[in-house]
Amino acid sequence: MLVVPNIIGGEENHKNEKFPVYDYKDHDNIIHHFSAFEVNEGNLREITEISKQGFKEWGSISYKKKWEIFSRIQEILKERRHLFIDAHVEIGGPKWFAEYNIDNITNQIQEYMSQLSNPDGEVCKSESAELALAVRQPIGPVLAMSPWNAPVLLGGRSVLAPLAAGCSVIAKSSERAPYVLYLLIKAFLDGGIPKNALQMVNIKPEDSAKFTDEIMKTGAIKKLNFTGSTNVGKAIASTAGKYLVPCLLELGGKNIAIVLKDADLTKAAETIVGSAVAHKGQICMSVDIAYIDESVYDKFKVEIKKVAENHKDDDLNQRDKLGRNKVVSLIEDALDKGADLVYGDFNKKEIEKTNVIEPFIFENVTPEMKLYSEESFGPLFTIEKFSNVEEVVAQFNETEFGLKASIWSKNPLGALSLAKKIEAGGVHINGSNIHDEPSLPHGGVKGSGTQRFNSKWGVDSFSFIQTITMNS
Repeated sequence: MLVVPNIIGGEENHKNEKFPVYDYKDHDNIIHHFSAFEVNEGNLREITEISKQGFKEWGSISYKKKWEIFSRIQEILKERRHLFIDAHVEIGGPKWFAEYNIDNITNQIQEYMSQLSNPDGEVCKSESAELALAVRQPIGPVLAMSPWNAPVLLGGRSVLAPLAAGCSVIAKSSERAPYVLYLLIKAFLDGGIPKNALQMVNIKPEDSAKFTDEIMKTGAIKKLNFTGSTNVGKAIASTAGKYLVPCLLELGGKNIAIVLKDADLTKAAETIVGSAVAHKGQICMSVDIAYIDESVYDKFKVEIKKVAENHKDDDLNQRDKLGRNKVVSLIEDALDKGADLVYGDFNKKEIEKTNVIEPFIFENVTPEMKLYSEESFGPLFTIEKFSNVEEVVAQFNETEFGLKASIWSKNPLGALSLAKKIEAGGVHINGSNIHDEPSLPHGGVKGSGTQRFNSKWGVDSFSFIQTITMNS
């Protein structure tokens, strides 16, 4: 059976304790193992010293040579496209989503290639110096941590952005998707990234907190990027803050859609339901709450029930028991406290038997219910009517989250004005909440994260500005 190794200084390491990775359909069936990195002072010193050397090596390579390396990586990913799709499908990714992941990361590379020849700074005005420069510098070795739900795209961007900025990277895999990250790191190294500039470690779940603390303590890591849940992000940021290590965090969301009375209800219903249940609701940008103008609320309910019926035959197996049980508990809690089902038939025993959760749509969800404020990460969402859209925006702005929102209206200027009032990293007018493309900045605000991935914003996130003044 396959054992996914750690990659340290270009060498694959299988020597350590093996940890199982389970099938998403049969949660007791092992599909492969990973070799768990042993978190101790010696091992941490080794990988961080290698990363510091890799930072120097990668920094000495010209932008043109880096462009050629990125171009080779792009070609390798295209050649191995089927391997990434198969590995992603194996852990529960729908085929269309697996294809989107690998195609998007090759597009990400193209976008970062276009950034490599950009100026590294600008000439500034100074009263006391004859020449003043503001120069962008890579921040140094980076720790990158990516999740399992979109492992090719999220793992790839966690590595690409710091590399494009000129940093070295230690990538930590998800215990639920280590093989996908392994394929990525191998492709990057085969494409020409120096072996010391890019490493990969697999960490047992019970060692994750210790690993983060101990590697931050070395002082070698100059920035951390993490994509995952808000609660885990808070813990990681707290640890990093103890050692004054800055973070890029892309965290959870309680994402909203706002349907105004002049919206195209058919298009809105199709897109909102699709955005709620795509990849079984296991996308951080998934719709959690749809607010509907009261004058079209009943019509919209009819439309969304039609659309939801079309998604019943999707592959809706949950990734593991932990995620499945959380979704089940949210459903139970909401129903026990008086929420109504607009769509769906809840059968706990059947869900536990099959690991399948079909789409659920709720209404009359109130603040005392966990579903009201918690991200579900499952194929369910709630609808709520409103009479005053400004109150909807004010209510959302008071919540912990701020990742994605969408607005549905035939008045684009009015929707634009409304969008600017919403405290979210992305607002999409007459489009899906699930929107992340290489040329646009991506990230959240408040409890949904800090700073941005993608394009020049991703490069800036792993850089610092150095002021240089000169006199004759």
